Amino acid sequence: MLEGESLFNDASGLVLFRFAIAAGVTGTFSAVQAAEGFLLLALGGAAVGAAVGALWVLLVPRLGDKYLMIAASLLAPWGAYLLAESVHVSGVIATVTTGLICGWYQHVMLSAQVRMNSEAFWGVMIFLMEAFVFLLIGSSLRGVIDRVGGFDVVLNGMAQPVLLIVLAMTLARFAWVYGSDMVIMALRAIGVRRYTPIGARGTTVLGWAGMRGVVTLAVALSVPEDFPGRDFILVTAFAVILVTVLLQGTTLGIVIRALGLTEPESDRPRMTMSQAESAMAQVKLKVVEENAHDADGNLIHPRMLEQHRRFAALSVDYADRTDHYAPDLHAHYDLVLKTIAAGRTELLRLHRTGCIDEETLKELERDLDLEELSAWAAKN
Repeated sequence: MLEGESLFNDASGLVLFRFAIAAGVTGTFSAVQAAEGFLLLALGGAAVGAAVGALWVLLVPRLGDKYLMIAASLLAPWGAYLLAESVHVSGVIATVTTGLICGWYQHVMLSAQVRMNSEAFWGVMIFLMEAFVFLLIGSSLRGVIDRVGGFDVVLNGMAQPVLLIVLAMTLARFAWVYGSDMVIMALRAIGVRRYTPIGARGTTVLGWAGMRGVVTLAVALSVPEDFPGRDFILVTAFAVILVTVLLQGTTLGIVIRALGLTEPESDRPRMTMSQAESAMAQVKLKVVEENAHDADGNLIHPRMLEQHRRFAALSVDYADRTDHYAPDLHAHYDLVLKTIAAGRTELLRLHRTGCIDEETLKELERDLDLEELSAWAAKN
């Protein structure tokens, strides 16, 4: 929920920034027209994103090929952006909307194998994109320094106003979060108790957690090259990213510990992982019990019935005494991982000596990979 809200906040900020740039270029601004334009861009972008997301939900199950499904997950947000921009609404909001829909429905639309491949694909893609962003930051900063006459000019002519802007931005965030908490306190004083204030310590942490990154750079780089003060905007964006990420980001944990904050009970999930696993085991057992006998009442799945009954009983006991069983569980899965490693070594020996072909290697290696992933998840 928090990540989704953050994405929409960023998208809305980018839309509003478009109006700010237009006002700076033309020298005119109308609040009424800006509000109307914002609603059109935002609602239109959300509608286009929802349409593309719905199309993805309908299309993906019919593709039948895991590579086509993963490609569709990559193309859907791009398609949403391009389609929205072509009809002059917000491509960013359309992309966010499509992404949220795909993320919500991928748990039921994709098979386990497709989802595992997709997670690996997106893990690499996200890493490359984030690395590219930081490379872009460095290359853009060098160009700015060269244009203004060197680092000395930046340091002597821009350092003071940039630091003042960073300080004002930081103080503005604290003013906003403290003010929001005060509004909630005032509402509770008059009887509106839907929201709960987080208090001075929580507000301080929230105020200090205002890290800036990709969106700040994207906004700065989107400023037209002939826009007055563009280089100063870029330098300020770099300073904001540097200060918030390196200073606030690296010291956030220190601030939390210094204020003595702990996770409140209300924020913790109602069930532990062991309890959730136990709940799933009971449902699976019920299905096995309903289908373990044939139409004449003969037991046709005795081993499966015994296995699920045993696992369901053990899962309940384990959920109640997780700490007691943890050492033995870790030792068990350590041995499981050792057996998998031994099996993998033998599999490679068989392939290297020509006893099995490439197809057999891939199939058995995939089974070992799934078994290893399952063991690591259970152990950790």
